[in-house]
Amino acid sequence: MAIRSGAGTGVIVSLVVFVLTTVFLLVLSIVFYVENREQLEQVQSAEVALNEYATSIERAGDSLQQVVAQSKSSNQSVSGYFKSELSERNKWLSGNPEATLADLQSLYGPNINANNPISLLVKSLQSQVKSRQQELDARVADLASAHTTITTLEDEIKSQADNNTSEVQLVKSEWKDVQDESENLSTKANAYFDGREQRLEDVRDENLDRIQMLTQDVGDLRVENARLESTIADLREKFDTGRMNTVDPALLVDGTVLEVGTGSEVFIDRGSDDRIVLGMRFDIYDSSSQLRANSEGEFPRGKASIEIVKVGKTTSTAKIIRSSSSQPIVRDNIIVNPIYDPSYKYSFLVHGNYDADGDGNADASNKFIVDLIQNWGGVIVEDEGSLPGDLDFLVLGIAPKKPIHRPGKNATIAMYDDYARQQRAYKEYNELLEQAQAAKIPVLTSNRLYILTGQRR
Repeated sequence: MAIRSGAGTGVIVSLVVFVLTTVFLLVLSIVFYVENREQLEQVQSAEVALNEYATSIERAGDSLQQVVAQSKSSNQSVSGYFKSELSERNKWLSGNPEATLADLQSLYGPNINANNPISLLVKSLQSQVKSRQQELDARVADLASAHTTITTLEDEIKSQADNNTSEVQLVKSEWKDVQDESENLSTKANAYFDGREQRLEDVRDENLDRIQMLTQDVGDLRVENARLESTIADLREKFDTGRMNTVDPALLVDGTVLEVGTGSEVFIDRGSDDRIVLGMRFDIYDSSSQLRANSEGEFPRGKASIEIVKVGKTTSTAKIIRSSSSQPIVRDNIIVNPIYDPSYKYSFLVHGNYDADGDGNADASNKFIVDLIQNWGGVIVEDEGSLPGDLDFLVLGIAPKKPIHRPGKNATIAMYDDYARQQRAYKEYNELLEQAQAAKIPVLTSNRLYILTGQRR
């Protein structure tokens, strides 16, 4: 029985211990459950509070993680970081770190919104500022250029003023000299006139007899002068009459046609003994009666023109360079060239400008006319502005026009020189023409010379 009692006691003790343990564990579980529930409620409350700042999705996003990392790097909380960033941006935008969105909208106006952010406005303003700056730079450059121009003009004005001052001083000095000279002359004139009456009386008394004698001489000389003028007039009339009756050398017949060949050949009665040279040209007329000038002093052209191609001793061969079927060349027709003469060398004075190629423009030199006359046996007289007494022909170029418009005060020196040159050319041309007409010297224009020598067809 004792053994049973010990065994039952142990079971009971074990059972009690088990029950106590179970009760303890139950109580401990209840305690743990109550604490866990409180923690879960706290966690849920914290989750709800955290969601007010950022949802779980937003917290899981990269942007919030970057903000968290940046706040940690700056040793700030996320809220402090956001507050610092917001304050800085408000200062940038408005200068007030506590500015609200309403303040910013009031500051920037209703046109600033999500579709039209401030950055676009700033870029637009920057672009406008850049454009205005470029315009300003251009205006500054223009002002600098204008300033340079003004400075240059001021320097020129100053230089001109200095020159004018110098010229004024020079003129004043010269005027003073003139005044001094005038005073001297006035003094001398006064002294002269003070004694002029006495001197005149002295001279009149001293020369009274001489005056009477000279008066008589003057009367005798006037009578002699009248007689001489009458004699000169008679002699001039006789001389002019004789001169008018002389034959114009341009009208002299220079030769005749011997034969006309079957082709274009013509044979004339002049050769090397008569100073004929190759290339010489003649106009052909039926007879000397055709050599009559018209009312304008122009001679008719010959019916044909020939050019020497072969020269013999007493005869020459020429080719026809101009002819007419209605007026054929026949034997005994006369040949005429105003430059050539078989027994006499004519003298020519060549003056003016000539149109060698017939284009209407005068050439700068008349050498080709001089060469033509010399090659055909003529003698060139130097042009000294007047006609020598033994001249046979005056050859004049194109008549220069009289200059009408005198250069103005602003004309250059070259323009004045050109005007003076035109005046001089016009005067010299007409003076030579008048001298030739007065002396009855034949005048050949370039056109007349070309026609009579067969140069123009």
